[in-house]
Amino acid sequence: MDDKKLLSNVSKMPGHSISRDARLCNVGAKLRLVKGSTCEKCYALKGMYNMPNVRAAMVRREDFFHAIDFVPRMVAVLNRLRTPEFRWFDSGDVEDSRMGHNILDVCEATPNKKHWIPSREYKIWADVLRVRNLPDNVTLRMSAHMIDGPAPKAWQNTSTVAGSAGKITGHLCPAPTQDGKCGPCRACWDRSVSNVTYKQH
Repeated sequence: MDDKKLLSNVSKMPGHSISRDARLCNVGAKLRLVKGSTCEKCYALKGMYNMPNVRAAMVRREDFFHAIDFVPRMVAVLNRLRTPEFRWFDSGDVEDSRMGHNILDVCEATPNKKHWIPSREYKIWADVLRVRNLPDNVTLRMSAHMIDGPAPKAWQNTSTVAGSAGKITGHLCPAPTQDGKCGPCRACWDRSVSNVTYKQH
């Protein structure tokens, strides 16, 4: 199989992404049981994500993530993409520090790409960044755990989710007013944007 077929082509965004099954999330699995959390009504456990072909694709992606040659294969895939922006995890999250190191190895080897890594796995990324620096072309955006909750502390880049009457902090994602698309906005990939607020959906 062509490794490029393992990527997600998310119509909302300017470029490609890659996902993991949200059922495999460490923190997310716990948050799904918490009322008012950002994972309680996880979009990646609904609708098309439950189709047999999508579930089968997730299994193939999981094998890819754990392949011994994941880094060089992923670098080759990214170098074939025309768009500069790439998002990790349109569903799911990083599994452990080994996967985190592999992802940053890929990012370092593709300096022509702008990488956005959304995550709720604070400890995993803290462990990774204890022994290496975040590449300049990466925005690691740590997500708040609760709807209308504060942004996680001690991180340069974060995201929050606002409920119907929630507080908007920093940059408000414009996608709901742009047919659900990023349009010209690239705030999620921009390290100078400290927090992005997404409206609950």
